[in-house]
Amino acid sequence: MLTKTNFWRIAALALLLLNVSLIVFFVTQPHPGRGEGPQKIIVERLHFDAQQAAAYEQLIQQHRTDIRAKRREMQEAKQQLYGILQGSDLSKKDSLTQRVGQLQVEMENIHFGHFQDIRNLCKSDQIEDFNALTGDLAEFFAPPGRRQN
Repeated sequence: MLTKTNFWRIAALALLLLNVSLIVFFVTQPHPGRGEGPQKIIVERLHFDAQQAAAYEQLIQQHRTDIRAKRREMQEAKQQLYGILQGSDLSKKDSLTQRVGQLQVEMENIHFGHFQDIRNLCKSDQIEDFNALTGDLAEFFAPPGRRQN
C-alpha cells in the first residue's frame, strides 16, 4: 500500500526526472538562428570565397556599429517622446514623432546600403544568386517570432 509520504516522494522524484529530461532535451537540440544565422546563409548561398567572406565580415561589423548607434538615437528620441507625457506641455510631440520616423528611415537606409555593399562583393557569376537571395532578405532579418520558416 502506498502511503501519502511515499506518494509525494515518488511524485517529487518523477517531476525532478522530468525536469532534468526536459533541460537535457532543450540544451542538446539545435536552435534556429544559432550557427545558421543570416551570415552563414548568405555566404553559402552566394558561394563566397575566403576573401569575399572576410570582406563580408568587415561589412557586418560596420553595419552592426552603425545600427547600434542608430538604435541608441532611436531609444533616446522615444524616451524624450514618452517623457513629455509626464507634463502637460505636449508641444514637442510632433517634432519628436517625426524624429523617431526619420531615425527609422535612416536605419532602413543603413540596411539597404549594407545589402548594396554585399552585392558589390559579388562576382559576375554570383549576381544571379544574389538576386535570388533578395527575395528572402526581409525574412532573414525578421524578429524570431515572425519568421516564416
